Amino acid sequence: MRAPSKETITVITRDNIRTLRPHANASKNLSASTKPAPGLVIKSSELSQVKSDAVLRTEAEMRRRNLQEQEDREFTAAAAMKRKERMEQYDRERTANAALSELEQEARDRSQHLLAKAHAQLDEQEDDIKKLNELILYAKCVAIRDAQIEEKKMISTEKKMEQSRLDTLMEADRVNELKKLEEREKLRVEEQRKGASIIRKQIEERQEQQILEEERKDQETQFMLKAIRDRAEADQREKEAKVKAQRLLMQQVVKANTESLEHKRQQKLAEEDEDRKVMQYLLDKDRRQEEADREKEQKKIEREKEVARLRAVQEKFADKQAQQDALRAQRAHEAYEREWRRQQKEAAEKAGAQERELREERARQSLARERAVAAEAQSMRQEFYRSLQRQKEEELRLQAEAVVRHEKNRAYSREVQAQIKEKEALRLKDRQEFFKEGERLAALRDEKKKKVDRVKERKIEALRQIGVPDKYCKEIERQSFR
Repeated sequence: MRAPSKETITVITRDNIRTLRPHANASKNLSASTKPAPGLVIKSSELSQVKSDAVLRTEAEMRRRNLQEQEDREFTAAAAMKRKERMEQYDRERTANAALSELEQEARDRSQHLLAKAHAQLDEQEDDIKKLNELILYAKCVAIRDAQIEEKKMISTEKKMEQSRLDTLMEADRVNELKKLEEREKLRVEEQRKGASIIRKQIEERQEQQILEEERKDQETQFMLKAIRDRAEADQREKEAKVKAQRLLMQQVVKANTESLEHKRQQKLAEEDEDRKVMQYLLDKDRRQEEADREKEQKKIEREKEVARLRAVQEKFADKQAQQDALRAQRAHEAYEREWRRQQKEAAEKAGAQERELREERARQSLARERAVAAEAQSMRQEFYRSLQRQKEEELRLQAEAVVRHEKNRAYSREVQAQIKEKEALRLKDRQEFFKEGERLAALRDEKKKKVDRVKERKIEALRQIGVPDKYCKEIERQSFR
């Protein structure tokens, strides 16, 4: 018996898993094709055989030689079978007539065990048994896969529960933070209320002192208020002119962007959104600035009214300390005015710098996009020419291969025709042997089916013992092997 090859090839498909054992001759031929062939030494008898085979024979001689070789093989096989039957008969007679000793019995048991093991290994080489093994392996794999799926489901459920727990904790933290913010807001509002109450109390106290001097100082107060209004109107006109200039600039920017976007609408969709955001930001900023300026003007008027009232109170006492306080109040007011103008100037400069940076950044982005588009176009042209060259080379190669393939097909056609003529002569004899072989194969199929059924029952029982689900075992039982 030829020793089985130790090398195996595992083929895994969607339906089954197969293990293939390549022939030893194939591996030898493969290794021989990769190594330099050593010198060959043959016997004289083999040399004579080679010379005899090298002699050119006719077709009739070839058929006679094939028939003779077939008869020799059949005769040799029949003689070997007869010798085997005689030896088995001799062993049976010797075993039946002689009493076995303990050692002989042990040797016999060991021999029977090895023989049974050898038969089992031979059974495993049957195609049906291999197919059965593939089904069993598939059942094991599916059982393992089902267990893994269940484990993944359990892990996913645990992850969802953990995520839900974390979400609950995060929501609780968020609610606590909101409560803390509300408490801080309440404290701030309460402090503002207390401050407002103190201020109202101080105002009431001052109003009581100013009632007597209100009429005398009314004309001066009106004059100061008129000056303040004139100043506020001048500032407002300046702000309106500035806002108008900014809006005009914004309109020009919008117009330029609109024309550019109309020309390159497909390439600059992202810029549209960016420009809208910038314009909206600037408009919102101007609106907020106007509101802040109005609030500041209102506060300024209120402060100057307060200063006028304080001055009236101070003039009531007409002492040196009152004059000094009024002078300090006037200086503080002038310092506040200077600081307010400085802040307005810095805000305007900052807004102008931001606008310049935005314009420069858009110009850089536009230039970079144009360069990228040009580089991409150049790359696409080069790739097109390279692809065209490869296509031409591929067409030439395919034409050369077609010529070679045509010649090979013609040679193969001639060879096949010669083989057909040779096989036609052997077909008559094969047909006669076919009917005899059919009867023998029918008996072998019945015996093989019984053997496969026994092996299948044994393997299914082993699957049940290792815990494979019963639905997969029943699926294997329903399989039919023919």
